[in-house]
Amino acid sequence: MMLAKWLLLGFAVVAAFVPPVVANAGGLSGGAERLLSVEELGCGDVGSFRVNIDTDKGSFLVEVYPDIAPLSTENFMRLVLGGYYDGIVVHRVVEDFVMQAGQPTEQQQGKQELDVRIADEVNHAHHDPGTISFAKLYDTETETYVPDSAGAQFFINLGNNRRLDENFTVFGKVVWGMETVRKVEVGDTIIRAYVVNVL
Repeated sequence: MMLAKWLLLGFAVVAAFVPPVVANAGGLSGGAERLLSVEELGCGDVGSFRVNIDTDKGSFLVEVYPDIAPLSTENFMRLVLGGYYDGIVVHRVVEDFVMQAGQPTEQQQGKQELDVRIADEVNHAHHDPGTISFAKLYDTETETYVPDSAGAQFFINLGNNRRLDENFTVFGKVVWGMETVRKVEVGDTIIRAYVVNVL
């Protein structure tokens, strides 16, 4: 598939500019020179991908950026192209915090083979409203997020969540339809997620 080939070539180029794996103990944003605001996302030299997400409440468009988060972007695109999010139910919405999806129901257990953990990577952007990141496991005993535990579950920030900058990696943002994202409720379905263009 041409898109997948471009995707892999694109990441080979990007990897030289962005260190994908965290190598310090200062949190995920510790390796960034400075964190980008939501307005600055998408201003890099490397192209982005646009994914349309159709839900029960309408559609919204997400743009993802391999220049700031190559591993997360590759993972998201792999899941979209594999049809992972088609039919997935939104399982968490917290007003002015996040909308989260990506957890299969009991009837969708076949999707789990696509849910592969990825390594943590440096976070280069703030968790401003409209940005998207992958969720991670939380260890209740140590009260910390489990390193390298991001997989298929993603969340879209509904409010200013910069306190998440140290533990999660922004890989994109909603560029159209944020009003739809804010209407989504627990139990709503992602009908389909699909790539609409390569920039």
